[in-house]
This record gives sequence, structure tokens and C-alpha cells, in this order.
Amino acid sequence: MRTKRHWAIPLAIVALGAVLIAIGSLVGGDYASQVWLQLGASLALFGPLFWVQWMLEREINEARQQAQRTHSSVEHLSHEIEAIRQQTAASLDDLRDVALENVRQRRRGDEDAFRRFKDEPTFENVTELIQRARELGAISDRGVRVRLPGTTLRLRFPLPPQLGNGTPPALEVGLEEEDGTLPHDATAPGVAIRGQRPVAWSAMQDASEWATAVAPELQRLNRYPGDEQFDPAGALEELMGLLQVAVEARTRPPSATAPAARLRPVVEMPNDEWVITEDGLQSLTSAAAFTVKELFDEAGAEKAVAGLSEERAGKLHEAWRLAQRLFLPPGSELPTRQ
Repeated sequence: MRTKRHWAIPLAIVALGAVLIAIGSLVGGDYASQVWLQLGASLALFGPLFWVQWMLEREINEARQQAQRTHSSVEHLSHEIEAIRQQTAASLDDLRDVALENVRQRRRGDEDAFRRFKDEPTFENVTELIQRARELGAISDRGVRVRLPGTTLRLRFPLPPQLGNGTPPALEVGLEEEDGTLPHDATAPGVAIRGQRPVAWSAMQDASEWATAVAPELQRLNRYPGDEQFDPAGALEELMGLLQVAVEARTRPPSATAPAARLRPVVEMPNDEWVITEDGLQSLTSAAAFTVKELFDEAGAEKAVAGLSEERAGKLHEAWRLAQRLFLPPGSELPTRQ
């Protein structure tokens, strides 16, 4: 209706102008005729101008309304985007919280596994810890070594065997010299051959049965230290400490007391400050590390201990010489210290 009214008004004005022009053409006298003609022409022109003005106003109003609708839509979309952003941020925070809780829960599981091993050093518990360290890449593929108290021999605990062949699983623990060679009889010269004397730990054996089996092997080699010093439990305790250091180095963030560099796969832990890794020697209390090549640089060894206390220098020398013996080819002589 409103559109029809806007069309009717300019048409009525044009029609009125036409009527006035017609009257002017009929009225006598020049002056009166000109007045009517001018009024009619003015009205006839005003009609289209009025229509044009109305069209422009309508376009402007429509543009203004469209702008308002667009602004409302943009504002509404902004609110929706902000709501989505907040929801997404909350979801990501929830995801982070869940992930961190899973990490903490796995860490608590590791702590429980170490406690179980300490309270009950069974075959299942020891293989669980070694398998966990293996999954993390924290220990060498050739297993880890610990010193057998009362002797210079090492017990090498290998990676757990793959199950499923129907036979009871066993951990082929190896007895070896500190340089990684076959253990020799104390009354005979050593044999410069890499290898171990097996003291297998079957899943059917408890810890005491396996520990008892170690003694005859030492006696055959004339290396039994005596009842007072024979302590396979001490070797298992040292194994637990080594595995705990290796696992925590991979699962806990660096701290002021932990090395800045990632700990390489561990082979042996000579003391509480140094570990022998697949690649050389690495500190547990700093970022210091030495490659296998650097281990045979005696000048580098002296430089490394410069400024250390006597106790810490002694620990570095202990770890350094043991690592040299382990990485030196069998039968070779260690370099002479200057």
C-alpha cells in the first residue's frame, strides 16, 4: 500500500500539472495564460522529481537497514566465535589436565613398581622394571650391569625375553669381568673374550633361589668372597637404584640437581654422580659428558677433575677408569696416566 501511495502522489501531481497547462491554453490573455502554463509545467516537473527523491530515500533507508542487519549479524557472529573460542580453550585445558593426570598416574605406577621390587624382588617385579626402562629407551639394548658386592665381577641383567613359546620365561643374567670379558678362574690368567657366564633366573625361582645359584658359580671360579661379604641382595638393590635413575631421567622434568642434557641409554652406574652410557660417560649432577674417544684422552681427564673437590674428583676417576676398561677392546692396555 505504501508503495502504491508513493506512485499515486507523483502521478496526481503530473496530472494536475497537465490540467493547469490545458487551462492555460484555454484562458485568454497573454499574462493569465503564461501563469497557468508555468504552474502546470512546474507541477508536471515536480511529479517526477518527487518520485526520484522517494526512490533515493528508499534506497538510502534500505542501505541503512542492511547495514544495521549486517552489523547485528557480525556482532552476533562475534559472540558465537567468542563462545566457541572459550569452549575450545576450556576443552584444550581439559585435555591438558587429563594428559597430565595420566602422566602423573604412570609416574605413580613406576613408584609403586619400585616399591614392590624393594619389598619383594621377584622375577615378575624385576622384569617389569627392566621392561619399563626398555620402553623408555633408558637402558642399553645389551642390558645393564651392577657390581656383585665383595668381588670385582659384574652381573649383567639383559632385556626381558619375548614370551609365547610355551616354555617358562627366564632372565639370562650374565656374570662377567668389569671389562666385559668372560669371568676367569682366580688361579688362572684372564681370557680376553667378551662374554658372560650365565646364572639364569627362571620365572619359577624366587629371588633367594636365584641368589643361591650365584654362589656355586663364584666357587667354581675361586672368586667366592666368603659368607660375610657374599651379598647378591646388594646387587639387586644397586640394580633398582640404576633403573630408578634411568626411568626418572626420562619421565621427570629437569631440575637443579638433574643433568641439563637428556641421559643416554644407561649401561652401568659406578657411583651416585656418574653413569656409563652407550656413548661414554655422563654426569648425574650436571650437563658434563664425555664420549668414548674423549675417555682415552688422559689430558682431558686431568682437565675434567680440575677444580673439583677430592671426593668428587675421586668419583670421576673411578667412573672414568671403569668406562675405559669397558670400552677398551679386549686384550688392549689402558693408557698410562701421566
